[in-house]
Amino acid sequence: MNKRKETTSEDARGSGARTIVLLRCIAEGEPEFTLSAISQKLKLSPSTVHRLLRAMTATGLVERTPSQSYRIGSEFFRLAALVAGKFEIGHRARPYLQDLWKLSQETCAFGLYRPASHSVMIAEVIHTSFPLRYVIERLTTLSLTWGSLGRAILAHLPEAEFDAAYSTASSGPLSGRPLPSRQELRAALVDIRKRGYAVYEDRAHLDVAGVAAPVFNAGGEVVGALGVMMPTSRFEKHPLTKLGTAVMSQARSMSESLGFER
Repeated sequence: MNKRKETTSEDARGSGARTIVLLRCIAEGEPEFTLSAISQKLKLSPSTVHRLLRAMTATGLVERTPSQSYRIGSEFFRLAALVAGKFEIGHRARPYLQDLWKLSQETCAFGLYRPASHSVMIAEVIHTSFPLRYVIERLTTLSLTWGSLGRAILAHLPEAEFDAAYSTASSGPLSGRPLPSRQELRAALVDIRKRGYAVYEDRAHLDVAGVAAPVFNAGGEVVGALGVMMPTSRFEKHPLTKLGTAVMSQARSMSESLGFER
C-alpha cells in the first residue's frame, strides 16, 4: 500500500513537470503545432502529450484548429496579458524612479502590491552607484508589515487587508526582529497617512533605511509604492523633509498618470 502511494506521488510530480515543459514549448514554438511534432520535440510518447493537451484544451489554454492541429487558446492569452500588465506598470514607474535617482543617487524602487499574497513585489529598480549599497532585485517579494515600501501600501489598505497581512506576517525576514503588536503597527500607519510617506530605519540589524510613498490607480486604490533605500550612514546626510517631499511628488505624478484624481 505504501509503495503504491509513493509511485502515485512521483507520477503526479512528473506530470506537473511535463506540463510546465509543454507550456514552455508551446509559448516558444510556432503559432500552430501538431501532436506528433510536439512529441518528437519533447521526446515524450504521443499518448502522454495527448493527455496533457486534452487537459489544456479543457481549460482553454490551447484549442483545436479546423485542420485538427493545435494552437494557443484564449485562456493562455488572457493569463499572459495579466502577467504583462503587472510588469507594464513597473515600466511606467521608471521615469519617476529616474527623477528620484537624480536627486538622491540612491537605490530607487517601485513595489507592486500583490493582494492575493498580501505582499509587495519589486517591479522596477534603479541601483545606486555607491560601493556601499542596499541591493534589491526585481521580482523580490517583500512583506507589507516591514520596510517603507510595504508600510506605505499597508497604510492605505482596508482594515480587512491589514488583518490578513498581519496574520500572515512573521518576524523580520532578514533581521529576525519580532513583529510589532497590532496596536503599534496601526499607530505607525496612522503617522504614515498623516505625513504622506513612510519612513523605515533598521540601524541595529540591517543598516538600511528607506522612504516610500503610495501610488494609486484611477479608482483610488493603492497599487504600489515608490521609494528610496540606502544604508543608514548615508540616510543621515539626506534632509528627511526634502527626500519625503520628492518621493511624494513622484508618487503623485505616477498616480495621476494612472488616472488618479484627488
